[in-house]
Amino acid sequence: MPSQRAGQRARASAPRTPRVYMRTIARLTRMAIDEGYGANKTRRTLNFHLHTKGGFNSPVQYVDPKNVPEFEGDVAWFEMEKVERGGEHGWQWWRAVRQVEPPADA
Repeated sequence: MPSQRAGQRARASAPRTPRVYMRTIARLTRMAIDEGYGANKTRRTLNFHLHTKGGFNSPVQYVDPKNVPEFEGDVAWFEMEKVERGGEHGWQWWRAVRQVEPPADA
């Protein structure tokens, strides 16, 4: 029979879903650079700017590209979540949940 400590270790090592503090619909703008020349030219996304109507703490916040699903073009609307810090994040961070149609007043 497993000990109580073994059960505690198993729970402690299991990945935990981060807590969601806020949800909103926002416009993301891709910030990218072109690298190389001619046939070797590539485009790399540096980050995304999250624009909100009225802003939260500032009119623009940054979103890491690994937290945004692929989409075509440089601007799109997404359902966004602000989640608790944890793992490699030292602060609350934004992630794009899914792409949506722009609001009627956009």
